Amino acid sequence: FGSSHFGWTARWSVRLPVCVFGAMHPYLLHIHTRPLTLVKFNYDGDFFITCAKDGETCLIRTENCERVGTYTPVGDKAGAVFAVDVTMDSTYVVTALADGRLVFYTFEGEQVAVIQHGGILKYVEFNQKPGHQNMVVTCNDKFKSEKEGLAPNRIMVWKFNPEGGSKRLLSIDKELPMKATKVKWGPFDETLVSIFEEGTVVVWDSQDGRQIKIIQAHKGPVTSLNFSEDRSLMITCSKDHTAKLWTMDEEYECIKEYETDRPLNDAAISPLYTAAKDPKYHILMGGGQDAKDVTTTGASSGKFEVVLWHMVFGEEIGSIKGHFGPVNTLAWRRDGKGFVTGGEDGFVRVHVFDNDYFTSKKFE
Repeated sequence: FGSSHFGWTARWSVRLPVCVFGAMHPYLLHIHTRPLTLVKFNYDGDFFITCAKDGETCLIRTENCERVGTYTPVGDKAGAVFAVDVTMDSTYVVTALADGRLVFYTFEGEQVAVIQHGGILKYVEFNQKPGHQNMVVTCNDKFKSEKEGLAPNRIMVWKFNPEGGSKRLLSIDKELPMKATKVKWGPFDETLVSIFEEGTVVVWDSQDGRQIKIIQAHKGPVTSLNFSEDRSLMITCSKDHTAKLWTMDEEYECIKEYETDRPLNDAAISPLYTAAKDPKYHILMGGGQDAKDVTTTGASSGKFEVVLWHMVFGEEIGSIKGHFGPVNTLAWRRDGKGFVTGGEDGFVRVHVFDNDYFTSKKFE
């Protein structure tokens, strides 16, 4: 590595310098005892929510990283929480529990509704219409229980009513080729986009559940999908070491592929990529070798750093060390000035970029 100035060390590549961020001092939150499953910012960006396999769902204030409280379901403690979402106006929070319950809370933490969904709930997301976020999309793995019998692999849409009487609007099960890992709303809530361990991305009509498009996106399991702010671009990443950028029009065309040196668990587009002044065409990716494959090696060879890539040039700009295991989930701060990661090691790391990130030529 080269000489160290201002706390960062630069490693030069052909075109773009790759920086290993040194002076960024992250907040380290040990609020979970098991691997993280998701971190999610609210729309205003002043809070973020973390959930993990220990059954805890925590609300954290972004500014000083203090835990404000936890979302705990009435009755049995959740075995694991696989996903969480919050409405744009920060009024309601929904959690997807491994025991098949879909639990809704007020933002302040009071439970308002619970849906006995069935199966092992893997993901949940509110629809995207501001002021009318009264639906959620979910996906679950099949599970047989004495009480409910066999719940098959499904993608479902539910109408949410805080006064009670939440009802099922759509269920896709027979057409489902295999179990979906995650499912999200497409642009304008017209479609549902789901990812699968077989490397496919499938787009469905959100009204009648018919299959619109099946994309053979990756050679390995697709681990995550995220959108740009307006949902016009989608990024997917996979265990096959690649991330891909897709257009969300009728074509669903792959416009860029990013080949990394590690299995990826999550990737996200910077919210500043559409900024009017000094846009940042950056993508954040995290992953690393599976915990079971790195028993004999150190954290350095497991490739657990978070990497920053240039969206257009398709080259690595920098990496940020931290976790002692794979990075399971990451999220940009809403202002693009930093990010939060959650790892297999149970830690949440909150990073804020140095001034360098906004002033230096290297990060343009």
